[in-house]
Amino acid sequence: MVVALALAWALAIVSCSGGATFTANGRGISSEDFDREVERRISIIRKSKPEELEGEKRRRLTAETERQVATELIRDELMKEQAEKLGVEVTDADVDRRTEAERAGNGSDEFDEEIKAQGLSLEDYKKRLKAKLLVDALGEREKVCGDVTVTADEAESFYLTNKDLFSHTTMIHTAHILLDSEGQAKIVAERIKGGEEFGNLAMSLSDDDATSRNGGNLGWIEKGTMDPAFEKVAFSLESGQVSGVVEASDGYHIIKVLERREAYTPPYAEVRGEVTSTLESRKKEEKFTDWLRTVYANARIDIPPGLGKWDPILGMVVAS
Repeated sequence: MVVALALAWALAIVSCSGGATFTANGRGISSEDFDREVERRISIIRKSKPEELEGEKRRRLTAETERQVATELIRDELMKEQAEKLGVEVTDADVDRRTEAERAGNGSDEFDEEIKAQGLSLEDYKKRLKAKLLVDALGEREKVCGDVTVTADEAESFYLTNKDLFSHTTMIHTAHILLDSEGQAKIVAERIKGGEEFGNLAMSLSDDDATSRNGGNLGWIEKGTMDPAFEKVAFSLESGQVSGVVEASDGYHIIKVLERREAYTPPYAEVRGEVTSTLESRKKEEKFTDWLRTVYANARIDIPPGLGKWDPILGMVVAS
């Protein structure tokens, strides 16, 4: 059955592309690249959700996948063309540095496993990364977004209408002792009331291995990041206060609030730099989006029959 489905997918792909080559402003896009990428994505679905490859679902999914892949390949080629015109370059060394940073950030084994799970080789991954870095570089190019500026009046007006972006919610710096049973927790709570030091008890008795070595220190937390039962009690405490026994989803806690930072909105003068930077980034994004729309609208795109058509407004391949 799997072999039959694989053959059906291959036939569907061949019948659509027919060995033809896409072109974007006269620049060729290999149908081999197109077919290979479509099949890669289909293979992932075949492994994780084979039921999606049955009956009418298969036809719809094939067509949708083909249009998505065609769109991405066309956009990549258009960005390469623009990069050449504007003198923007992303070197192999740039890609290697970013790849190693990603590997270090995610862990080498996890990085390799994720690439493998996506059916990609390291070379494929780097090719995709290079395309992304090229778009990022174009966005920073002076001829595209370099003339974006933010005046003092614009920045202050933006702050006044978007104060929530720069406001700070109430945060508490907490420590806790986590125990399996309510009985144990009550005994520890009594020992704290009797004068024993909270941090020492956390280090010797807490079941939370990640925090016990640091005296139960959980760092700064804000609402919505912890168990609701934990938060309800923790945010009711003042600095230096210790709770009684708190039952939460992961066990029984004794909570200590080390510090509190109440919610506040800083004055404009205090965050002027942050406001200016935020608004400048937004204006650059808007200008880059407009620039992309112009590139897509002026592109001359040829697509193999049966795949769909290029929509110059959306900048994507859509159903005919």
